[in-house]
Amino acid sequence: MYNKNMIELKNKVKTTTVKNFLKMQGLSSRTLTQLAKEYGTLKVENCIINMKSIIYKNQTLQINYVEKYTSTNIPVIDKPINVVYEDEYILIVDKPSCIPTTPSFSYDDSLAGRVLNYLGKCTFRALNRLDADTSGCVIIAKDVITENLLENNGKIKKYYLALIEGKTKWLGKIDAPIKDDGLLKRRIVAKDGLPAVTYYKRLKYYKSVDCSLVKCKLKFGRTNQIRCHLSYIGHPLIYDTKYKSTHNQGKFYLRCYKVYFIHPYTNKKILINLQPNLPKL
Repeated sequence: MYNKNMIELKNKVKTTTVKNFLKMQGLSSRTLTQLAKEYGTLKVENCIINMKSIIYKNQTLQINYVEKYTSTNIPVIDKPINVVYEDEYILIVDKPSCIPTTPSFSYDDSLAGRVLNYLGKCTFRALNRLDADTSGCVIIAKDVITENLLENNGKIKKYYLALIEGKTKWLGKIDAPIKDDGLLKRRIVAKDGLPAVTYYKRLKYYKSVDCSLVKCKLKFGRTNQIRCHLSYIGHPLIYDTKYKSTHNQGKFYLRCYKVYFIHPYTNKKILINLQPNLPKL
């Protein structure tokens, strides 16, 4: 069973070719090729057109889209998901901790498997992926066109809460490149790493247990960026022994509690704000 969609995009910019218009909207070269060859038909004012056709300013392009690929390599998991937002094109769920976003040899469960059970036969397209022990918002596009538009023009912003050791400055910025350390199986700060910037703000200090609750916002969003960066400045997540926490009797707390983006079709601002679900200290 294929996932069928009808997508409309209005040309608000200038008269140009359909191909160039779709590029400006954020569609990748690969998606354009698939759309031209196998994904469906393109129409303007009920006339079938192609990628070389002209679309004038203020005309609307209608894409009759057929999804032909499914994530057959992901085992379907018959377990519930916590849906916090859904429309015809986008699904946002609150991922619990202790399950990975995509299948892992270390886990029998996965968010991807649960989502496939919920949506039916489709391709799992997560716009952000959280570590197994990180909870919170995961944005999922229901088709490749929506995925492209969100990635390139959605202006997605993600905010995290973390419980860390010690008392940080009230505001801080960590600008330090990150790379993978295969031996330690973690990320490390290194001059030859990829650019990574973490902004943080201390929300509360718990003097009795010497830990801080901080809010983080990322630039680039590398794997394990928050965990790596906070450990680098001497404030690892409590219980995150992989990143040098001196506490080893519990699970670390890291939560993507808020996401913001521009809806690709309505242009409305979408803001999802979850409950913090802080553990007892």
